Amino acid sequence: MCRQNTLKKSEFLLGNEAIAVAALCAGVRFAASYPGTPSSEILPAFFKAAQSFGVKAEGGWMINEKVAFEAALSASWSGIPAMVSMKQVGLNVATDPLMSAAYTGTKAPFIIVSVDDPGPHSSQTEQDSRFHAMFAKIPVFDPSSPEDAFNMVFKAFNLSREFEIPVMIRPVLRVAHSRESVESSFAVSSQKLNFNFIKEPGRWAATPKFRYKLHRELNEKLKSIAKANSRQIRSQLEKVEGDRLFIASGAMFSYAWDLGLSPLIKIEMPYPLEQELLKEITERFKEIWILEETYPVIEIQFPEREKIRGRLSGHIPLEGEIDLEKLSSIVKGKKPAVFSFEDKKPRLCPGCGHRPAFYAIRKLFPQGIYPGDIGCYTLGVNLKAVDTCLCMGAAVSMGVGFSKALELAGSEKPVIATIGDSTFLHAGIPPLIEAVEKKAKMVLVILDNRTTAMTGGQPVHRVDFRKLIEGCGVKKIEEAYAYDFEELCKKLKGCWEYSAQNGEVSVLICRSPCVIYGKAERGSIPYVDPDLCVNCGICYERFECPAIIEEAGKAKIIEEFCTGCGVCRDICPKKAIKS
Repeated sequence: MCRQNTLKKSEFLLGNEAIAVAALCAGVRFAASYPGTPSSEILPAFFKAAQSFGVKAEGGWMINEKVAFEAALSASWSGIPAMVSMKQVGLNVATDPLMSAAYTGTKAPFIIVSVDDPGPHSSQTEQDSRFHAMFAKIPVFDPSSPEDAFNMVFKAFNLSREFEIPVMIRPVLRVAHSRESVESSFAVSSQKLNFNFIKEPGRWAATPKFRYKLHRELNEKLKSIAKANSRQIRSQLEKVEGDRLFIASGAMFSYAWDLGLSPLIKIEMPYPLEQELLKEITERFKEIWILEETYPVIEIQFPEREKIRGRLSGHIPLEGEIDLEKLSSIVKGKKPAVFSFEDKKPRLCPGCGHRPAFYAIRKLFPQGIYPGDIGCYTLGVNLKAVDTCLCMGAAVSMGVGFSKALELAGSEKPVIATIGDSTFLHAGIPPLIEAVEKKAKMVLVILDNRTTAMTGGQPVHRVDFRKLIEGCGVKKIEEAYAYDFEELCKKLKGCWEYSAQNGEVSVLICRSPCVIYGKAERGSIPYVDPDLCVNCGICYERFECPAIIEEAGKAKIIEEFCTGCGVCRDICPKKAIKS
């Protein structure tokens, strides 16, 4: 039984939406993810499409990328086509199961979507997920547009089914967040799925000796996949004339096409590439340009690189996003414009509950060490209350390290770590257990706004934080409402006094609904008494509220921006801000 696709013949889709719809049309019925820009739209688009088609699907948002990967993989092992999606730094979290899954292989098709962020625009790194695919020894597709991504999902799905191997699709930001008319005339199956997990201990629970066998089988799969990949590339080479060649993949192919670079061939699957084919290309052409983002994945596979013009040769920069203008300069032999660091720093939203928490930390502990974490609360750096930002959960681990480093040096400084609620559940629990075990003298402030705000307001797992933290072994746990500044300061100070006296970690749960995605009610709008204001700048500079500006030598509240949180009244030393 099959239900015909109910989409119009041409839909104007975001790249991430195109991937989601194609996955559903191809047959994926289990989709899992952890939100992260620029990949966040894939999962909700998948379930929205499933609902519109009347198709039952499972999965959803998971607590982190590792859990999402493993849950989707087990669905594949059970005979249910599956997909896991994440951003490139999220793939780091899922690397452990990725490496092993390449060996064990899959049963039903299993697609990994990792969206890269060249630039980077909203990430810690601009790493290339195609290198992860090469590292794990799985094939990877590199779409150049939303429609290309749509079509590549089917190719990845079929390749995974044929070779029983995980297959990656790696769109970059410009593909994921671009829109294009996507031609769709596919059927969505409504056929009932059967759970069909067949126990194979030598494969699914393989011991090291079996892993050697699985590795050998994986290498044979790659040879066959590389050979099949070569047919598509050779068909393009047959039409090429001249002694110079442009080879491009992903978004760079679209740029090269727009610039009219010729002759130009497209690499849909940058890995694996057949060595024999690469040798033939090297022998045939005098100059070969390789255009790819962000690392030299295609380039590095060439056995000889004397004729290659790319990142390793120095013709293309090794860092930064390559856009149309930069590529045009590069191929003309000119140096592309250097990125300028403009003073356009992002700020916490007006009325954000994280702001009073950071202000309190800085006010109470001016000589403290402040490990921070990944999220919109990283912007606590503007309030000088975030000193480090490494990766998800690192605030807690680094708090342990700073605490013990101070102990070794015979010094004492307050260590106040901050982490968001979603990030704490994602990767903060194991290091908190370590902080308890190691008797780390530190305070962990959990900024609980009940959403993953930075990536689009996805829900956070409903967990009783107090019970969870008690289960980790923490004895001193306080809770405070972020907008009650006096209570917040009192409890934060009490937490550090406890930690300093007892030589162990304490936790403050600082609650405030997100002003964008939460249900916070708008309070009364305060005003500035000009007779009392001395223009000290604390409210608009140190507290950094975007709703407060300087005008005519006095602070002024912009009513349209103000949420009425009222914290500015508490932090004004002259009590010039009133209701």
